[in-house]
Amino acid sequence: MPNVRSGQAPAMPGKEGGKAAVPQAASAVESRRRAEANLSMDGDRFRQLAENIREVFFIHSAETGAMEYISPAYDEVWGRPGSGLYERPSAWLDSVHDEDRERVAGILANSIDGLPTEMEYRIVRPDGSIRWIHARSFPVRDDAGRCVRVVGIADDVTAWVEKERALREATAQLDRALRASREHAREQEALAEFLDLLQACQTMDEVYGVVAGSMPTLLGAEKGALGLTQPSRNLVEIVSEWGGELATRRTFEPHDCWGLRRGKANCIKDLRSPTRCPHVASDPPYGYLCIPLAAQGETIGILYVESPPVPQGVEPDEHGKALCRKATALGERMSLALANVRLREALRAQSIRDPLTGLFNRRYLEESLDREIRRAIRHNDQLAVLMIDIDRFKGFNDTFGHEGGDAALRAFGTFLAEHTRGQDVACRYGGEEFAIVLCGADSAAVATRAELMIRDLKQLDLRHAGRTLGPITVSIGGAVYPGYESGADLLRAADEALYRAKVQGRDRFVMA
Repeated sequence: MPNVRSGQAPAMPGKEGGKAAVPQAASAVESRRRAEANLSMDGDRFRQLAENIREVFFIHSAETGAMEYISPAYDEVWGRPGSGLYERPSAWLDSVHDEDRERVAGILANSIDGLPTEMEYRIVRPDGSIRWIHARSFPVRDDAGRCVRVVGIADDVTAWVEKERALREATAQLDRALRASREHAREQEALAEFLDLLQACQTMDEVYGVVAGSMPTLLGAEKGALGLTQPSRNLVEIVSEWGGELATRRTFEPHDCWGLRRGKANCIKDLRSPTRCPHVASDPPYGYLCIPLAAQGETIGILYVESPPVPQGVEPDEHGKALCRKATALGERMSLALANVRLREALRAQSIRDPLTGLFNRRYLEESLDREIRRAIRHNDQLAVLMIDIDRFKGFNDTFGHEGGDAALRAFGTFLAEHTRGQDVACRYGGEEFAIVLCGADSAAVATRAELMIRDLKQLDLRHAGRTLGPITVSIGGAVYPGYESGADLLRAADEALYRAKVQGRDRFVMA
């Protein structure tokens, strides 16, 4: 029988056969030696490779869980000696960050079961520093397909993770900057539209409506008000408000506002602050802001804003500062617009108002009369004019002086303003002559209005500088449209009727 265990081939009988067996045996021994040498060389190459790469290379038994090999890079990356893993293979898990340990242990169990794995986790080195590890493992199976060991490699990717984190932070910052830029652009667009609306306003009443309608959107504050300093400079009056009941008083003296006192924004978050304004009578739940409005060296009022709730996720201090900056910038821009509208309104008033009586002047009367005649033609309506003259006014001036005469004219102007309807136009025509345009009045209504005016005027108590000026009487002439070619014709007819009233003895009304 052949010696199977020896690994030698059986010899053939005879001399030649015996001699041929010798070279074959020598060849087999040489092959074995060469294979063993190659294995030894491969092992040395493996160790040289494993011990000189920066990644941690490991092999552990799937059957026993024992660590079969751990490369020296473990000592550098983990900051602990790898030799301890041969005694306790799970010791490396003790270094895994508490937040990652459970997840890593679950993935490790999959690798023992023969599944390829890949994971990223943190370890805590003895000095307290944290390193990020990227690890992969692969099963090694025998001829029967059983997983006999697990081979893996772990790399310190802290530098990459930090770079990715820095990149994410930079991207997030850029995204925030872009959002802020877009929001700023929207705010500037809305502000430009608001200022354009203000500049287009003809009267302060129009300004008040624009402010009340725009402020909640511009500031994101639901409640607030615009207060203007009165010409006397000793009173601030709320002229426009939005959002319902406010904590501030509607009128107050300028020194009751710390914003007006200091000439800069007064932003109050803590209502116990010593700079809380006295005009804020009740407690706004989230504080308030007082932004002084000044233009061309003149303080014209304040922008009062009650702070809105702080949005979720926003720091209260940052929210308050942002609101204060926005309100201050808005106040600076709207101040000049308000001053311009107020100036235009003042100039317009000077051009159409009589400065002594406050009534409209002759220029405005003539413009209004033509407009009202066109309206009467469109609506097939009537229109009347009363021309009024204070009787014997020259003698009044001679007796009481020009100051007394001016006092009488002012008092009569107030009397006319109180005795005319909103749609009527009362004017000082010149000197002691006055005119009233009565819209929609017929002859009977005109006569009634004139007679009542003559009667009520006698009850007027005129005083000046402690002296009684005595009663005054007036002569009135009236004319009603249609029946005349133009407004000038209508005025001329009323003036002629006035002359007849004076000729007939004054203190009376005559219809043209």
